[in-house]
Amino acid sequence: MRVIDVSAILDIEARINQGKEVDTTSELFAEFYGPTLCAKEYAILSHCWGVVEVGEKEVSFKEMNKLLVMSEGRRTEIRGRTGYKKIINTCRQAQKDGLEWVWIDTCCIDKKSSSELSEAINSMYKWYANAKLCYAYLHDAIGDSWMGQKEPRATPKWFSRGWTLQELIAPKVVRFFDQKWEWIGEKAEFADLSEITRIPGEVLTEGLEEALSSAYSDERPSVAQIMSWASDRATTREEDRAYSLLGLLGVHMPMLYGEGKNAFRRLQLEIIRMSNDQSIFAWGWTRQFGWSNSILADDPSCFKDCNGVTALKPEQFSKDFKEKDMPDDEPGKSNIREQLRTFTVTNDGMQIRLPTATAGPFSQVTLACCRKSGPDDPLITLHLVIRGSTCFRVFGLPDYPGKVEFKQHLLPYKEAKYPSPFIFELQDQALSRDAFVLDRGLSVGAEVKDGLVTLSSDNDFAAIAYVRGKDDTRFLVLLSYLFGNQPSAVAILAPHGSRAGIFAFTGLGKAICQLWREAR
Repeated sequence: MRVIDVSAILDIEARINQGKEVDTTSELFAEFYGPTLCAKEYAILSHCWGVVEVGEKEVSFKEMNKLLVMSEGRRTEIRGRTGYKKIINTCRQAQKDGLEWVWIDTCCIDKKSSSELSEAINSMYKWYANAKLCYAYLHDAIGDSWMGQKEPRATPKWFSRGWTLQELIAPKVVRFFDQKWEWIGEKAEFADLSEITRIPGEVLTEGLEEALSSAYSDERPSVAQIMSWASDRATTREEDRAYSLLGLLGVHMPMLYGEGKNAFRRLQLEIIRMSNDQSIFAWGWTRQFGWSNSILADDPSCFKDCNGVTALKPEQFSKDFKEKDMPDDEPGKSNIREQLRTFTVTNDGMQIRLPTATAGPFSQVTLACCRKSGPDDPLITLHLVIRGSTCFRVFGLPDYPGKVEFKQHLLPYKEAKYPSPFIFELQDQALSRDAFVLDRGLSVGAEVKDGLVTLSSDNDFAAIAYVRGKDDTRFLVLLSYLFGNQPSAVAILAPHGSRAGIFAFTGLGKAICQLWREAR
């Protein structure tokens, strides 16, 4: 770990300000590893990188390393940067706190070395966790005026960045400073932090490791819940949405910048290889529309609805499931724990045995996780459509009762390409002769725009309602576009006065359209 020598950099800065010559042999950095590093007390900076387009420039390791031997004009330019001022202010604060060393990501990593960058990213969570103090610099905040604000725009940018998530959770002590480097307070003092970040208070105060080591499953953050904390956060590089989560999830893997969203797929596969936490498949469980031919999520935003999802230990899931769903004569009932213990990643997909209820082309599978909502927490279910050797996950279908048995599924994780979108043209002019008009207040799913309805894998369903005012007669046109196949259209006539009843049809709409396609 390369750190800045606080006394050295502040002494040089003072000599420059006094017009004195600097000692070009001074060492601004030191490197410590292993037991030597463990014995050092250091401060660490958490901040948002500057935006070059608005004149905010950081200082790289190469620039900092040559600061003493470069021309005076070049040195003056670097010292005028916002990034350099952050370095100096961090060192000044560390000196006040009696610390001799500081680590800052902008200038302590040689990013020209891919091996050093990979080592730093894989070690970063540990470095923040072992820091004596972490300084969170909120460059766009004035005091604590942002605390208690409901408007997202009032919250400092620091809370929306991907890397700062682990930088908030990992350190034992995080001290917040505003744009003038005036102390705001410590994370342990701010009750609003849990509301802003959606991170449980005990994780912020006691630490993630303490929460994960809890003997009680309902107190342990699940993989899906940890992912949900990052769902609204952004990174400059797409790959960093995955890399910034490595430490939080206890994963180590090489950096491959340029791989795009495949980085998040690799992260999920690494988690699966070391954990049997099935909440990793619970992403998007509240979505009402769409389908996917991958059991893995595209990015952390897919887990936005998983903040309250808790993973169940095999023995707890076994107990709950025996009591609720599985018939006494089911062969797999006696060894549920064993069947939940492992699932295998192959080159063609993921082999996993799950409690399954089958209805026609649909398979409803139950995961060993639940949504914490009360004394009778509902287990989370997924809906699959098996078509030959291909399996699709469909969102928005209602749960259905049926005989449950353990079945083995091969779930794909490599996303295949299907034609999308598909555009329906509604030729409904003839309806006006019978006084039917479009009821936009009752329609759900994809909207009608200029007589066209566009369906895709993200928004694959539309229930378009028409009403005749004189006798309150209504009917729905259900449109479904599934897996790139020929779309389906079904019309359902509702008797007059059944506005609530027609709403109920929309919940079954996708299932009706799919069954209609299968029947043909």
